[in-house]
Amino acid sequence: MKKSIIAICAAGILASVGSMAHADEVEDAIKEALTSYQEKDYVMAKQSLSMATQLINQLNTTALGQLLPEPLAGWKADEVSDDSQAGMIFGGGMAVSREYNKDGTDLKIAIVGDSPMLAQMMGMFQNPMLAGSMGKMTRIGKQMAMEGKDGQLTMIVANRFMVTIDGSASMDDKKEYAKAIDVEKLQAL
Repeated sequence: MKKSIIAICAAGILASVGSMAHADEVEDAIKEALTSYQEKDYVMAKQSLSMATQLINQLNTTALGQLLPEPLAGWKADEVSDDSQAGMIFGGGMAVSREYNKDGTDLKIAIVGDSPMLAQMMGMFQNPMLAGSMGKMTRIGKQMAMEGKDGQLTMIVANRFMVTIDGSASMDDKKEYAKAIDVEKLQAL
């Protein structure tokens, strides 16, 4: 059973990464896992599959970071930050952020994805009593969002991603940045 699971995982990962950038590193890890499996070195096979999974997560995190918007007119932005360590707070997954500033005000957009803890946040958004106690529900285009009492704007996208926008900037500025996020591309990721 254990052998079958490793072989199936290796084949599935190999099939899903064929066209990705850095696929050679991923493929090397998968091939190493398959070789180790065939040699009955199950510990090494598992480690190699874990390495392949980590490499794929890095590719996904890079793609997620590319969805953070460019600075709006008059604003400046820092480089995209890979906050995957921060994502561990939410039970794993991927996390990126970017800080923006203009005339002494700032805001930060953070996106956390594929985290088991997001299910709890989604429950709060869907419960009117809880959502009402946390802030005011609003729409950003077709996307539901919450204006928190603390000034934070939060959106749950495709039941996989939590987007938070906070900082000293006005709520109107935060909403403009929320509109600048390509939600359709985020949903497709």
